[in-house]
Amino acid sequence: MFLPFKIITPFILILSLLIYLFYHGKTNAEQQLNIFADEIEINETNQSINAYGNAIVVNENNIKIKSNKITYHKKEGKLDAEGDVILNDESKNTFFFEKVSSINDLEKIDGIKVKSRLIDGSRVVGSRYIKDGEISVLYDTEFTPCKESEYLIKNCPGWKIKSKKVYHNTKTKTIHYDHAQIQLFNVPVFYLPYFSHPDPSVNKRSGFLMPTIQTDDQLGDTFSIPFFVNIKSNLDLTFTPTVQSSSNNFYSLNYRQLNEFARLELDASIDDNDDNSGTSNHLFLDSTIFNNYGKLNAYLKTTNNDTYMRKNKINNLTVLKSGIDFEREVGDTYFSFQTIGYKHLTTQDEQWEYLYPNIKYNIKNIENNLYDGNVSLNNNLSIRKDLNESYISQVSSQLDWNNQKVNNNLGLITYNEASFRITSISIDEKSKKDSNNIRIYPQVSSKISFPLLKATSSANQLLTPIIMPILAPFNNYTSKQTVTNSNLFSSNRATSITEWESGPRINYGIEWLINSKNAASLKTTIGQSYRFNKDNSDTSKEITHYFVNSNITANSNNYIDTSIIVDREDLKTRSLSANSYNEFGNLRFAINYDYSSGDYGIPLEQIAVGGKYNFEKNLFLKFTGTKDLDINKNIGYQYGILYENDCLGIDFNYYRDLTKDRDIEESDGVSFTIVLKPFGSTNQYGKDIVFGPRI
Repeated sequence: MFLPFKIITPFILILSLLIYLFYHGKTNAEQQLNIFADEIEINETNQSINAYGNAIVVNENNIKIKSNKITYHKKEGKLDAEGDVILNDESKNTFFFEKVSSINDLEKIDGIKVKSRLIDGSRVVGSRYIKDGEISVLYDTEFTPCKESEYLIKNCPGWKIKSKKVYHNTKTKTIHYDHAQIQLFNVPVFYLPYFSHPDPSVNKRSGFLMPTIQTDDQLGDTFSIPFFVNIKSNLDLTFTPTVQSSSNNFYSLNYRQLNEFARLELDASIDDNDDNSGTSNHLFLDSTIFNNYGKLNAYLKTTNNDTYMRKNKINNLTVLKSGIDFEREVGDTYFSFQTIGYKHLTTQDEQWEYLYPNIKYNIKNIENNLYDGNVSLNNNLSIRKDLNESYISQVSSQLDWNNQKVNNNLGLITYNEASFRITSISIDEKSKKDSNNIRIYPQVSSKISFPLLKATSSANQLLTPIIMPILAPFNNYTSKQTVTNSNLFSSNRATSITEWESGPRINYGIEWLINSKNAASLKTTIGQSYRFNKDNSDTSKEITHYFVNSNITANSNNYIDTSIIVDREDLKTRSLSANSYNEFGNLRFAINYDYSSGDYGIPLEQIAVGGKYNFEKNLFLKFTGTKDLDINKNIGYQYGILYENDCLGIDFNYYRDLTKDRDIEESDGVSFTIVLKPFGSTNQYGKDIVFGPRI
């Protein structure tokens, strides 16, 4: 006899089921199922329940099955579901079936024609799904983390894994594959008899990362594959063997540790000395010690071979910096201590510079009852050894005062500064007579500006004439100072603590700024400097060349900035620096151009370019290069194809490096890197050499 029940609300259904189960007294604590549906039929004879229309079954582990029809045989603890079956497991993964059977109140589940979406968005399809406690098995599966909206080709994920059988262990949080085939764009590229990876609930797990393949006419065919070891949540290391057919193989190690007391990172490598020229290695150490007294850093960079890292394209460093530094800032006081060694890898005679130590103690916002303004005191002690083996010891103390005045009646803004520095210098020369002297640098300056504003409905304009008189004595410690965009209206263009720009002078010029309502802007600065009664031994001219800086910004994606020094007599360009970044449709590119006639440093003319073109969706052409225009010769260039989205990264590059240094010769080659996300990282693709601006 069947008793039909029409459920008006879930509350009435639950109440009816409780009454039914209580009346028959057949339920035990180990078998707990909640059943919801639009309509339920209960058969008292064979103790079965049929649920129709939005039927839902939930067990005590929050495993849930939803279907058009569910039949539950209470005596056997068996459940059958068919018609748009949806299963949500205890890990919140979702499975879709044509038909499902279950026993032991959803502890064991067997379903056919399965499609699933894991909690991280990955998708799996298969012919059959079996779950028994902590173990799930899928047959004839295809797995991909790629989103269909990001497919480069219709119905073709960037990558997927096909396998005869897949096991998922929720206790070990690992997914295992039998006879796995990795496909890129539906084309088989790798076969693995066995393969495993962490499930989506794991942040990191030991295992192999993505390999890099490269061919180089100096190094030969190169293959490297990192192995990541997750020691603890705050402790890991990566070991990377690199095999090279025409050069020594080498082995790299990266170790990272972080705790409440310190941060430590170690990066090292060593080659196998296959050519019997001597084992080469490098060791980099970077650490921070956390304490209540200040910030303490210790770092070490060393190698036993000057060209080893650049030749093997480990990095392009030419100066290695090692030392310790400590800094502490409390309120208005600042203290720092440094001791540093610099090794220059491109020189072959004397390579080392030392700074031991460099101590700073500064105080700002000193109370001042005599003069309105801000007073600060900067103190410095340093001892250093230069590449020419000169030892320089210096102690300096500088007192600064400044204030700003606004005259509302005249519209003038005046920024006044006064500085007094005293420096004691001792120089021990290797081939010259030693020297000791005390240098005193007093200076007073005032920057006077007169901003003129004009506003219209479409733009605002600001024209600001500026004049800056500076009173300072002559000295013999500075050479001619280059005028740049950053120091045109500076009170001291000399950057060394042992010198100060010499003599009384006036900096003057005009700033013109236009801001349009559509965010475009133009800023131009024109100026020069005039020195009075310069010393006869100073061969530089009293009036500098014209300095012109211009910055044009169309929007956040398009700008050009130029700085030009023009000869005031013949109006020839003596120096030019231009940097631009532009986006036009799918093209992004940057250009850097530098020219110097030799008046302000070493003569040079050089151009560097970098760009990226988006063909379609996540497919890019990228290029970078630098050329010496003086000798019409490339320094280096690279171009290649990059495909990158949230599931796959493929980077293929051709490069030509014209650098030469001892056993480093001109080289060219290709590199190929595949990153299968989330199993790899795209922070660095292979041995990517950048010769120009990085986009």
